Amino acid sequence: MVKLPGIAKSLLPVLTFCWVFLSAPTTLAQSLQLEGPSSTVREGYFTVSVVAQEQREEPLTNLVIDVSTQADFSHVEQTFPALGDFRKLSLTGFSDGVYYLRARADNLAEPSNVIKVTVQHYPLWQALGLFFTGLIIFALLVVILLRSHRRVEKEAGND
Repeated sequence: MVKLPGIAKSLLPVLTFCWVFLSAPTTLAQSLQLEGPSSTVREGYFTVSVVAQEQREEPLTNLVIDVSTQADFSHVEQTFPALGDFRKLSLTGFSDGVYYLRARADNLAEPSNVIKVTVQHYPLWQALGLFFTGLIIFALLVVILLRSHRRVEKEAGND
């Protein structure tokens, strides 16, 4: 065993930590950043935006949003293409559930970060309650308009 001087004994753990920390593989930042709703979506649609982390001279080719119900994207449920050079997309047609989304482009090696979107529609009783409330208000309005019209016609006929 090698005998180390006092200062070397105290620096050895610090140097070992630095070597392990600095030699760890560094992860490069994603070149695409996907942003979406942060709270539960109560409708079947929402908007996501794609932000390029670095300035690119050439535009992204075939930018698509992949949608999966599994975080590892072992099965992609839907793919939404971005038409043109749009960076904001409105996605629609989602039923209740948890969805994972990522963006990818043909000329980028790595896909974007993965975001989690939870869709939970309003309950049926609430939707039907609002529908029938609107129906009653509409029917009352029609009845009031018809009565007023008849009254005006009667008064015009009596003159």
